[in-house]
Amino acid sequence: MSEHNMILSKEEQRDVFKIISEIKACAKELAERSRPMFDGSRFLSDSELARRLSVSKSTLANYRLKGIFGYYSLEGKILYADTEIEDYLKENYHPPYRQGNPTATPPIIH
Repeated sequence: MSEHNMILSKEEQRDVFKIISEIKACAKELAERSRPMFDGSRFLSDSELARRLSVSKSTLANYRLKGIFGYYSLEGKILYADTEIEDYLKENYHPPYRQGNPTATPPIIH
């Protein structure tokens, strides 16, 4: 099997790069014009969030009752904004305790 190498003249190369520049300009314009729906939030269903957090749906129902994080109810379907869940998890993060680390707090043992 023989390989065919295409050799472009300088004028053809210039045309190719001009087309690439036009494509980049169009892509940039489209990106600037498009706005994500709901400020870029993605929504997770009850099942998806339960699977991601490794908890049951009833645990999520308890979280809703306690007001741990917000949710949307659309005709029986429960949705959670991923940004709210992520914020909640960040606020409740506890770094691992290591002796000699002045910023780490020892674990609470109940």
